[in-house]
Amino acid sequence: MDRYLKSSEASKFLGISSSSLWELKRTKVLEPGRHWIYVTGKTRSNVLFNVDKIRQWQIDMTKYIESPEIDIKASTKIKTFED
Repeated sequence: MDRYLKSSEASKFLGISSSSLWELKRTKVLEPGRHWIYVTGKTRSNVLFNVDKIRQWQIDMTKYIESPEIDIKASTKIKTFED
């Protein structure tokens, strides 16, 4: 079962600042209904964060960033001094 926590608790659990968590929500990196919810279902309601889904997102992003394909793409964009 997924765990939903208030921002202060979620930020401690996830190892990121509360402001970073809110920024991820604001910029729509975190998806509504998947990574966070309105407690009452209304926009003026408190927000709870799904720490299990966000932790999986952290894992997936880490794998993506560290994948060899990313290194290859980045290295092809770097010009040499000979160019």
